[in-house]
Amino acid sequence: PPFGGGGGAQCGATVGGAATACGCVGEEGPAVITFVGPGGGDFSSEMTYKFVGEGRGDLAMVAPHRMYWGRIAGVSAAVLVLALILAVMLWPRPATTTTTLLITTQPPTTPTPATTPPTTPAPTTPAPTAAPMPSAPIAECTFWGDPHIQTFDGGRPSFYGEGEQWIVRSQEVWIQGRYMGTKFTKGLAATNKVVVGGPFLKGHVVEVGTLESGELTVDGQPVLYEAFPPPKHNLAGLGNLTYSEQGELVDAAAGIWEKRVVRMDLPKNVTVTVFRWKNYIDLRVRMPRQLDQDGSCGNFNGDATDDTTEAIQLRIGARVAPGELLFGHRAALHFTPEEERLLETCAPAHKANALKVCSTMELQGPHIPGQMKPCLINNCLGANEHALKYAKSIGL
Repeated sequence: PPFGGGGGAQCGATVGGAATACGCVGEEGPAVITFVGPGGGDFSSEMTYKFVGEGRGDLAMVAPHRMYWGRIAGVSAAVLVLALILAVMLWPRPATTTTTLLITTQPPTTPTPATTPPTTPAPTTPAPTAAPMPSAPIAECTFWGDPHIQTFDGGRPSFYGEGEQWIVRSQEVWIQGRYMGTKFTKGLAATNKVVVGGPFLKGHVVEVGTLESGELTVDGQPVLYEAFPPPKHNLAGLGNLTYSEQGELVDAAAGIWEKRVVRMDLPKNVTVTVFRWKNYIDLRVRMPRQLDQDGSCGNFNGDATDDTTEAIQLRIGARVAPGELLFGHRAALHFTPEEERLLETCAPAHKANALKVCSTMELQGPHIPGQMKPCLINNCLGANEHALKYAKSIGL
C-alpha cells in the first residue's frame, strides 16, 4: 500500500519485478525550534528576563573581571619611549668648532680607559736622524836608514840632503825632522832628530834625538830620564809619552841592537813612535788625514805617484821656512868630500836643472848656511832608493 499517515510501519516492495529496499520508519516526534540558517526558517529568537525577587531566581547581574595587563603594557611602553627621548636629549656631545686642526710634534693624549678599548692613535713618523760620520781612516808613514821613506799613500821618496824638513805639515799637526849625514852613510843624510808641535798640542813641543845626543824633552825640559823604563809622562792632559823596549821595528835589520822606543799618544788619533839608535833614529807616524796636509810623508791624497822627492820639494820646499821652525836652531850644513863626489856623478843636464830649480825654491839668507845642499842632493839622488849602496859601489 502507499505511504500513509498514522503510526504504523511502512515497508518498500518489488516494483516491476525488481527488488527494492524496504525500510521501516517509526512514528514522527514533536517539532522543536531548530536553527536552520539565515533565510531558512519562519521564526526569530528573542530573550527576555523576569525579576522574581532577590534570592529567588537562578540568574543575577554580575560584572565581568577587568583585564589589567593591557593597561600595564601600555603604560610601560610609554615610560620606555619617554626615557629614550630624555637619554638622547641629555647625552653629552663633543663641542663643534671651526678651528683648523694643527699638527704638532707633541704625542697624542692617551684616551681615558672605557668599557671598549680606545682607538690607537696613528704613529707619527720621526724626522730622519743624520747618520754618524764614519771615523777617518788611519794610515802609516815610516822612516828608516838614510832616510828611506814610505808615505801614507805608499810612495817611496828619499831625502839624502841634510837640514830641517817637514815630515807632516797641516793646519793642526806639525812634525819636522832633522836629516844629518854620518860617517857610516858617506855624508848622506839619515834622520837625526824629530820634533812634534802645532796647534793640536796647544803650543807644547816634544823633541826626540839619537842616543848619542841624549835629547828627549818637552818644552825644552828633559823628561823620561829616570831609571829605565821610567813611568809614562803626561803631556798636560793632552796625551802620554812612554819610553820602553816595546814596539814593532820599522827596519828589521836593526833588530840586532837593544831597543829604546819613545811612543807618543797624542790628540787627533796621532801616534808617533821613535826608535832611538846610536847616531840616527827610525820613525813611525800613524794618523788620519789632516786639512792641507803635505811633507816628506806625502800629501795623503790616496795617490802615491805624486809623492816623489821632486814633487814634494816643489810643493813645500827643501827646508822648513824661517818662522816655522820648531827646533831651537838650524844645523850648519857643509858638503862633505863624499857628497861632492856624488854630485859629480849627476848627469850635467840633470844637475843644471837642479841648480835652476833649487835657486828659485831655496830659502835665501846668511842665517841658512849651505841652504842649496839638500835641494841639489835630493834632486840628483832622490830617485835612487839605494844611494848609499851606490856610493859604496863607486869607492866612497
